[in-house]
Amino acid sequence: MKCIQRSVGFVTLFVLVANGIAFSNGNSYTFENIEIVEARGEVLRETSVRVVFDETTMRVISRSSGTVIKEWSYDKIKSAEYSYTKNPRWKTGLGLGAAGILFPPLLLIAIPLGFTKHRRHWVTIRTDDDFAVLKVGKGIRKVFMPAFETRTSVQIKHSGMISSAKVKSE
Repeated sequence: MKCIQRSVGFVTLFVLVANGIAFSNGNSYTFENIEIVEARGEVLRETSVRVVFDETTMRVISRSSGTVIKEWSYDKIKSAEYSYTKNPRWKTGLGLGAAGILFPPLLLIAIPLGFTKHRRHWVTIRTDDDFAVLKVGKGIRKVFMPAFETRTSVQIKHSGMISSAKVKSE
């Protein structure tokens, strides 16, 4: 039994370290596989960010420039909501289908893949006068959400599936 527990612990640690999901520096936690969605005119843009939970504040930092995009003390955060969208993988299936013309065995992968869907996970954070919409990577949402709830003492409400909007990645 102890051998199984150690194995599970080792595998979990390995996955976290290998994927760079979250790392701790003293009393702060940093999450990397996250994007913030911001409106710029009539277009929504996604920017890769790093979310840092310090002892008293949550910061959203741009991964490309290192500038702080959002920063709140935990007592200012009023609510948070989790939702997800399902999007078809038809672009992936279409690309593999085109490659299947040159290499026909790829069609065996392309056709079923074109009919599957993948989920995108969203966390919306609100204060009295500000908000942030974060697209959280599949691999870290199960770690990010408990870290958020533990640090902020705000329970994330689960709202289920929402309809997807067109978002351009930056």
